[in-house]
Amino acid sequence: MQFFRDMRALGALIRSQAYDVIHVHGSEDSWTVAATLKAYGLPPRVLMTRHNSKPVHFNAPNRWLYRSAIHALVAVSAGTAENYQRFFDARVLRKESIRVIHSCIDIDRFSGALAPERVRAELGVHPDDPIVGLIGRVNREKGHMVLLDAVPEVLAVFPRAVFVFAGRGGRMEGIVRSAIAERGLQRSVRMLGFREDIPDITAALDVSVLPAVGTDSSPAVLKEAMFLGKPVIATRIGGIPEIVTEDAGVLVPPGDAKSLARALVAVLKNLRDAPSRVRRSFPERFTPEYMCTEYLKVYQNMLDGKVD
Repeated sequence: MQFFRDMRALGALIRSQAYDVIHVHGSEDSWTVAATLKAYGLPPRVLMTRHNSKPVHFNAPNRWLYRSAIHALVAVSAGTAENYQRFFDARVLRKESIRVIHSCIDIDRFSGALAPERVRAELGVHPDDPIVGLIGRVNREKGHMVLLDAVPEVLAVFPRAVFVFAGRGGRMEGIVRSAIAERGLQRSVRMLGFREDIPDITAALDVSVLPAVGTDSSPAVLKEAMFLGKPVIATRIGGIPEIVTEDAGVLVPPGDAKSLARALVAVLKNLRDAPSRVRRSFPERFTPEYMCTEYLKVYQNMLDGKVD
């Protein structure tokens, strides 16, 4: 019943505002908009941005949606676009019709006066001791357990290194906390929970890590670290290889704690020139100005009837 109430309310809004283009970002809103436009015979064209890196189900409803109701499609990475391969093979979509526009980061939030010293003081970490951080929701896909498996090998070379997990999760958070205690890593691995001061925490890191084992479309934490000149180590999965260049950091296979540990040791041994090199590698395409310019081109093409 809620779906039909949403349709009626949305239909009334569209008629009152005379929209030309509607931009949707998720499955639920895509279906609500598509059903509303078809049911009421409304004229706006629909742009969908695909953020989710999970496979797109190749079923009859989705084939109808992408063939008949979505007029333009943007993916936040080429890796995300590859999830439509079955739609390409069946000629429901043409691969060249999907525009790739990476999501941006909030440059202003990571500019200006940051307080990495405050974070180090809070953690009780000496200025010369390295901090490795994994920022993100605590779930299986982010690879917290893989990083935990790599920690002892890194500590063998850098015994005063500190690893921080910033973010919270449900059951997985408890699993990670228990694993830290069981392995006697409480001094070296800190669970920070949910934090509002992510820019300060990122600025305090020496290395930012994202050992994702699921798919990850266009992770902001890597871009934010690069913007602040922090080398990154991440897995070769989803849209991550499109972000992490050779100058920015190292890519390792997903789920491979040994490779992750070796990469961490190598990066920590060569931190001196890393900040300036990594900062130079930050591309314009991750800025709000670039992303907005690219979306304006898509909107204009839709208004001009140039989108397939």
